[in-house]
Amino acid sequence: MNHLDLLLLSFVSKNMKKLIMSSQKKASKSIKSIDYQYRRTDGTCAVYLLDEIKPLEEYYPRPSRTDDDMIMKIVERDEDENGKVQFNVLGNLIDFRFDGEYKYPVVSYQECDKESVFPLIHNHFLDIFGNSIEYHWVEQFWRYPEDLFIPFIPKLKNVSFNIGMNLDGHFSDVRNFKNFFSSSPVMKTIHLEVKTKMKQLGPGSKFYQAEYVYINTPRINGPNFLRHFRGKQIGINCNEYRTSKLIDFVNRWKSGEAFQNLEYVEINIGKVNRSLYTVLNEIGAKFIDAHRQPPAHTVYSLFNWGNKYRTFPLTSHRYIVRETDNRVAYVDVMLGYFLFGVWDKTEEEFLRMLE
Repeated sequence: MNHLDLLLLSFVSKNMKKLIMSSQKKASKSIKSIDYQYRRTDGTCAVYLLDEIKPLEEYYPRPSRTDDDMIMKIVERDEDENGKVQFNVLGNLIDFRFDGEYKYPVVSYQECDKESVFPLIHNHFLDIFGNSIEYHWVEQFWRYPEDLFIPFIPKLKNVSFNIGMNLDGHFSDVRNFKNFFSSSPVMKTIHLEVKTKMKQLGPGSKFYQAEYVYINTPRINGPNFLRHFRGKQIGINCNEYRTSKLIDFVNRWKSGEAFQNLEYVEINIGKVNRSLYTVLNEIGAKFIDAHRQPPAHTVYSLFNWGNKYRTFPLTSHRYIVRETDNRVAYVDVMLGYFLFGVWDKTEEEFLRMLE
């Protein structure tokens, strides 16, 4: 039987659930992740089980979730719906629907029970599939309508949260923005659309702890999101970025003062900006001989809503070295882009690749 068959049987009785839990230990090793794809507009959540046999896209971020991967849908209850049955899930009765339209079960909830239903279903998954696989919460469809500003973050254990936010309306007040992150778990990925000016967040904000942050601010010169960033990768699409801020960023990385976890930075100013080239002259970069071909730097990224893919290869004849551990990073400017890629190698190891 496949994973969906076993999941369905696990709701039949406690004894059946125990039997499946004992049999799933080996089968769960093939599971890559379980993804909750939540739609803020109507409260619908599609649950996908992704198997290790699914191919991984190397360089082009394409959706990895299909209808064939879906194992459940969680929806707000329609009072006129028929064919409901109730199953005991961890001591609580929850409405399920099974019909010929879907191969997977449909769970329905009332708005007043929303905060409890999601954790119950998730804890059942933890019992069946274990906590050694990855669990992702993805709010992919978040831009419209814009009045739905506040992401829904249920209290789920062992879950990586990937959310999108409009910096406008409710969140245009920096206190609301700050309070949201202080009361939420640390996010895995944040997409931020900046539509109004905002004061700088304090350096201790959980916003800066997210591993992957992408900020689109083409019309607003917002705060310096890069300065206090403590995650792995950050991308910024803007219309202006002061060279002094970029020089400060590079120097703080070189000294080991900050950005210990950093892997990749991409800042798109959207136009050719000659002043960006002054950064390269001010950071004390070392040079690779023009007759040698530098190795390509690329890392796995989760900017595309939990779909793992590789960043485009970055090659540069300029690099810098961190003083504290001798680690190497590429620094380059291409058209309107400032690019920064950190190697997991010391300078000695890096130069050996050129031989």
